[in-house]
Amino acid sequence: MHYQNRTGAARFLATSLATAVLAVSLGGCLSSGGGGGGGGGSTTPAPNPLQVSTQQGDYIGIEEAGMRVYRGIRYGVAERFASPEFPPAHEEAVQLSEAFGSACPQNASPFGEASVDEDCLFLNVYSPEEPGDYPVMVWIHGGAFIYGSGGASYDPRHLVERGVVVVTLNYRLGALGFLPHAALGNANFGLQDQQLALRWVQENIAAFDGDPDNVTIFGESAGGHSVMSQIASPAAEGLFHKAIVQSGSYNGSQAPLAVAQMLFGNPTIENLDDCADTPDEELLNCLRTQSVEAILAAQPGNIIPATGTDTLPESITAALQSGEFNQVPVLMGSNQDEGSLFTLLALGDNPAGLSSLESYRASVASLLLEDPTLDGEQIADDYLENYMGVPEPLRYITAYSAIGTDWRFNCPNNSQWNLLKDKVPTWGYWFRETTAPLLDGLPALIPMGATHTAEIQFVLNSQESLRERGGTDEHISLANHMAGYWANFARYGQDPAIGPNGTDGAAEAVEWPSLSEAGEILTLVAPDPSAADQADFSTYHSCEYWQSPPRRF
Repeated sequence: MHYQNRTGAARFLATSLATAVLAVSLGGCLSSGGGGGGGGGSTTPAPNPLQVSTQQGDYIGIEEAGMRVYRGIRYGVAERFASPEFPPAHEEAVQLSEAFGSACPQNASPFGEASVDEDCLFLNVYSPEEPGDYPVMVWIHGGAFIYGSGGASYDPRHLVERGVVVVTLNYRLGALGFLPHAALGNANFGLQDQQLALRWVQENIAAFDGDPDNVTIFGESAGGHSVMSQIASPAAEGLFHKAIVQSGSYNGSQAPLAVAQMLFGNPTIENLDDCADTPDEELLNCLRTQSVEAILAAQPGNIIPATGTDTLPESITAALQSGEFNQVPVLMGSNQDEGSLFTLLALGDNPAGLSSLESYRASVASLLLEDPTLDGEQIADDYLENYMGVPEPLRYITAYSAIGTDWRFNCPNNSQWNLLKDKVPTWGYWFRETTAPLLDGLPALIPMGATHTAEIQFVLNSQESLRERGGTDEHISLANHMAGYWANFARYGQDPAIGPNGTDGAAEAVEWPSLSEAGEILTLVAPDPSAADQADFSTYHSCEYWQSPPRRF
């Protein structure tokens, strides 16, 4: 049964943060409606091509960069720690602008501006200028489930100009979206928000020339993890038809609610003095009296969805193993040097933090605390042996990053490929562009390589901003290929014979082989991708080692 529908010099921590892709330059202008009549002195206003009607009322968008743009549409309302609902309908048409709706509550970070506004369930729609019947792509942002929004960090014009309607969305984050506690009834309100947005798409996207029967969900990091969670969620049945997972395979065996409550929920509540000793039957009311600032200060530094709830009865891994999941075609991959970003964030402005054997071993032990059975010292030494030709202290930094890459991201990715490819059409990629431009604000303290988030700018960015950040003609070529593959998958992915390729065979540099049939993946490098064996990926990232790693007990 199923529900229908790394020698690169750098590779840390389990949370997956999302990119701070350069914000798009805004400067659209509103097209006015109106028109003139013939003789007789009467006039009849022409329909405004930027006005659309939804179940919640009419919206008037703007024209920008060759797109019809609708920012800040409210798709949901929700009381704190309650399931979201569609907002009430409005009578007057709402004039939209360049402004995005408020991001969901979060502390300031390199990945999102601070917000304390709980009225944050907004989405944005980007449509081609010309009317049509277009495939739909719904982007779920990353940020460790505690940062980010669907706003200005993402520019979808590369996809829209290829005939795709793109939707980006906000969802509740941190404790307000994922606090695991039995007294709340459900720990996964953020996943519910995503599902409500997908229901909104089903009901309304046709007004924006999108096809509700051809919806692809895609996301990176926590957004990719969200995509996998929706694949595993019975409540998401029928809400999407294809899925793209970018660096989202980490932590596929999410903790059951009781364990997550012990690890994340109870410590958060203990940090809220007013609610620390509150009986379970009174806890919800107490939590609703706390300020957003207090909850943000009390919440953990990372969080993931918990299982054993109505939204997510089973973990991603368990669902894939059993076949009890929303069986849709999947395009999935990860980056060669995922861990280097987290190493940089862990070091801050102090590279000396990994400058000795002692500090290196201690850092590896801390990284691997999630699984106390692992022999961190042996693993640290085994990986260090791979980099004996690298001078200190870069040797320690490189080995540490490689552990974060292989253990946290890429070997779980390899495992999920194996679980998927015999059940659904599956295409795999390996992003290896080690000269990808660095994200704004990242200090070049260590070699980053093809780091976590580096691939997003090749899909959700403009050529202009990619060049402003140091992109070359070769990078532009890769971006064009990737956007083409992504858009083709959205259009044709339900046909295993086509997938991310065009109807005339290889629409891009090379035909993307199906992992399900060929056992091959696509290596994404500038200027042109190429095919590779899945075994190359597995060997490079020591996945056989991680199948039976050294253990203390």
